[in-house]
Amino acid sequence: MFNAKLEARLWRDIVNTVSSIIEEAPFEVKEKGIYMRAMDPSHISMLDIEIPKEMFDEFSIDKEVSLGIDMDEMRKIMYRAKPSDILVMKADESKIHMTFIGESKRKFGLPIIDVLEKRSKLPEIPFTATVKLNSEIFQDGIKDASVVADHITFEARKDSFLMKAQGDTSDIETVNEKDSMIEYDVKEAAKATFNLSYLSDISKSIYGAMVIKLGSDVPLMLEFDIDKAKVKFILAPRIERE
Repeated sequence: MFNAKLEARLWRDIVNTVSSIIEEAPFEVKEKGIYMRAMDPSHISMLDIEIPKEMFDEFSIDKEVSLGIDMDEMRKIMYRAKPSDILVMKADESKIHMTFIGESKRKFGLPIIDVLEKRSKLPEIPFTATVKLNSEIFQDGIKDASVVADHITFEARKDSFLMKAQGDTSDIETVNEKDSMIEYDVKEAAKATFNLSYLSDISKSIYGAMVIKLGSDVPLMLEFDIDKAKVKFILAPRIERE
């Protein structure tokens, strides 16, 4: 049904990103590339990935097809890839065939599963702030907050972007001035609090520049690239219960 060839390390990065959030993923193979959009089992977050055919050394399909993948199983296979391996993927009606080509040729077969969840639409969210920054700043903020709490608050003010957390006994606040950001556009001040575990998981996949879109007490969106692949991650805010 389709044939694709690329550096194994690139597909491993994709798989690690998806498997950190999604257990069973519906990959849609189309003429222009591979697409995946799904919610995590708790329906708190959504992951959307567009992998253009230009990311592949070879890419061809006989017809468009949807492939249900157990991401934990695929992740285990991808951990067997060597840094210099080339990955060739082919699919038939029941299985994805994955071949690592390096010093030797190793073939793995992964069954295609039924994924009940249909591809949801991306929600329309009233973002009022867009912050483009180096991912190291974001990752440090996540790690700092994890020391004192299980949640983090992002706040976009007119001239600064704040990451802060309040625990039972300790607190942390990081202030990033507007001028230190790559891009900074705040139409209206925004503030919201989020679960740290989801952000910690997804942050491990982010390198280089990234974008945070934020509103007040609405889901946030993170946007970043994995090579030529475009990734969007949406996370619902933490609701304080009285």
